[in-house]
Amino acid sequence: MIVFLPLSIAACLSVFTSILVFHLEKKGIFNSLTYYKKQIYIGLLFGIVSCIGSEAGVPMGGFILNVRDTAPICAGLLFGGPAGIIAGVMGGLERWFAVNWGAGEYTRFACALSTILAGIIAALFRRYLFDNKKPTIFPAFAIGVLVETLHILMVFITHMNDVAGAFKVVRPSAVPLIAINSLAVSLAVFLISILSKKQDSQDKSKLKPISYSFQKGLLACVLIIFATTTVFSWKLQIYMSHSETKKIISVNINDVEQDISDASDANMLKIAHEVADQLDAVPEITKPLLRDLYQKYNVAEIDIIGPDGIITESTNSKFIGFDMASGKQSAEFNILLKGIKEFVQDYQPISYDQTIYRKYAGVALKRGGYMQIGYAAEQFQRDIDEKIIGITKNRHVGEEGSLIIVDKYGLIVSDRNNYQGKPLDTTGFKIDWHSVPENTIFVQKVYEKPSFCMYVVTEGYSIIGVLPVEEAMRTGDVAICLTVLLSIIMFGIQFVALYILVKFIVVKKIQQVNDSLAQITDGNLNVVVNVRSNSEFASLSDDINMTVDTLKRYIAEAAARIDKELEFARIIQMSALPNTFPPFPGRNEFDIFASMNPAKEVGGDFYDFYLVDENKLAFIIADVSGKGIPAAMFMMTSKTLIKSLATEGNDIATTITAANTKLCEGNEANMFITAFMGCLDLNTGKLQYVSAGHNPPLVKHGDGSFEYLPKSKTIVLAAMEGYPYKAQEMQLEPGDVIYTYTDGVTEATDSSETLYGEPRLKEALNAQRWGSMEELCKGIKKDVDGFVGSAPQFDDITMLAIRWLSK
Repeated sequence: MIVFLPLSIAACLSVFTSILVFHLEKKGIFNSLTYYKKQIYIGLLFGIVSCIGSEAGVPMGGFILNVRDTAPICAGLLFGGPAGIIAGVMGGLERWFAVNWGAGEYTRFACALSTILAGIIAALFRRYLFDNKKPTIFPAFAIGVLVETLHILMVFITHMNDVAGAFKVVRPSAVPLIAINSLAVSLAVFLISILSKKQDSQDKSKLKPISYSFQKGLLACVLIIFATTTVFSWKLQIYMSHSETKKIISVNINDVEQDISDASDANMLKIAHEVADQLDAVPEITKPLLRDLYQKYNVAEIDIIGPDGIITESTNSKFIGFDMASGKQSAEFNILLKGIKEFVQDYQPISYDQTIYRKYAGVALKRGGYMQIGYAAEQFQRDIDEKIIGITKNRHVGEEGSLIIVDKYGLIVSDRNNYQGKPLDTTGFKIDWHSVPENTIFVQKVYEKPSFCMYVVTEGYSIIGVLPVEEAMRTGDVAICLTVLLSIIMFGIQFVALYILVKFIVVKKIQQVNDSLAQITDGNLNVVVNVRSNSEFASLSDDINMTVDTLKRYIAEAAARIDKELEFARIIQMSALPNTFPPFPGRNEFDIFASMNPAKEVGGDFYDFYLVDENKLAFIIADVSGKGIPAAMFMMTSKTLIKSLATEGNDIATTITAANTKLCEGNEANMFITAFMGCLDLNTGKLQYVSAGHNPPLVKHGDGSFEYLPKSKTIVLAAMEGYPYKAQEMQLEPGDVIYTYTDGVTEATDSSETLYGEPRLKEALNAQRWGSMEELCKGIKKDVDGFVGSAPQFDDITMLAIRWLSK
């Protein structure tokens, strides 16, 4: 409801415009105009409505839903094909360029092309299916569904390499877009039919010989096929998704299970070898010795087995005299009597007593026979817990799934959210372990997401695999969505195909027109439609050519106007920066120079410097996020604000902190600024400076080489309100130089996309032969230009250099 209401209100604008145009036609206001002029005026009016429908979009799921297609459909179906085409082209072009002021880039091509196609499709339906008459409600609704379905399908077509991403756009938007646009077109047709006092039954009777009987039978057949295909696909996809999910989770669990087993085995063998080495080092194995080793290594038992396979000594007196060959579990260790040096066994019941569980490791003894140590679950889990704590950190089941390792007490040993030591239900996972067997898929809410889960128990641990249901079912959902969309498109194609068979005489001529229109919609506005086999096609060709000429003129005029306005903006921006050097005639304590070369007509970088009192020079260099007009506007605001605060007598830390607070207010565009501001005492050479996430300047002391200042760990301006910036200090000596710049210098790239980089900048500064700061800055700019070569400039290049000369 939150989405439907505002979209419905926006869609009603097309309905109101249809009623307005109908009244203008009825009152004869258009009678003095030629057919072509009338179509242009109507097309332009509905084109404006289409643009408004685009701008009045409603956010949903990270994307913007809008009703721009309603206007060209209404124009084309109700008032003429050329009007619909003009409206569609205007709406499509507006959507294409709307990315420059905030519209989404992802669906740019799909939305722009689909809006143009909406006008074209409406025009074709009116001319060739309705013989230039207004349609009735049902065909109008069907056309709305068809056009919006094509629009949604176009998102998939233009993103075949990212079907999952396209589905994220389509899933929340498909139903609102199809329903609202189709209902709005139907409402417009219904109201116009009432106003024109034509009965729906009369309209249907005129259509009966061509479409009514066909529509009735075809609709029934398509609905049956559609329902059958959808249900079958849905069932098949669910089965395949479940099978694939189990396979994915099983593979990941098996990997972790093997890792745990390997960690456990390695730990057991390490201890077993240490015990064996100590036993081999003594002439006789005694009970006190075994007891000491038992306590030292905190194991469950230590057994000594003779060459005949009989336990000769043990920390558990009950086991002495036990024949290892008498049980399947114990007999496995007799391979140590046949030349094998070591053997480790999984955690399992022992042969002597099936109610006792142990994990054993054995090592052959040099004196003959072998020894084995036994671990209870608590002991080997204690020893290997720390080895497996991070075992699931970087493991993913699918893209968003994960693995959880739990000990026998239900406490988490390892998971991706650092819940070690916490109960399993901290993740939301709750299960009756006795009711759900291992290796069985079931659904639980884990990490606040419904997820497919499966577990196995190994070495006393439970390994749980988790895969969100949404991700697991995504492929099936996409397939079902595409099936529905393609079925609707196929219905439209079949419907049109039968009409083409009825009107086969004009098929080739329609194709010629469509071919020309396809080239035009692809951007070739020099195409001339020249289909003149009869008066109807001649009229259509002239109308399209007139429309294209009008669009070319509008585009040329708009381009010229934009170029002129951008040039004015560039002049205004550059005039706001200090550009007279030397800036303070008569002041010989310092030499200063700065320059800015914007990547576009206007840029987001700026610099400034001014005397805050007789002996203190403040200077700043900054880089606004983004490019073009928005960045330039934010730059002008920031520059003025900072200068105002600095000249009020504030120190630079207070100035930057206050500026940050002001810039955060109402920053709905989420822009930010990196900045470096300094204040130089011209008497003493003491420099105070504040960096707000800016590139570190380079400083040259005396006859030494340039060195970077240490990077300051601060955040950019306009990112966090209330952030306290602190000033740092350094002492300059006469002749010292400080060189500041924006990232347009170090991130300049050549044709092979290699960065200019900080090391190259430092090397260039040290290699230069310069006498003034102007020569220094121009020398660096020349070096950057030589490095970049013919590659385009992607970012503003700004630099400011100061040399303190003292009094």
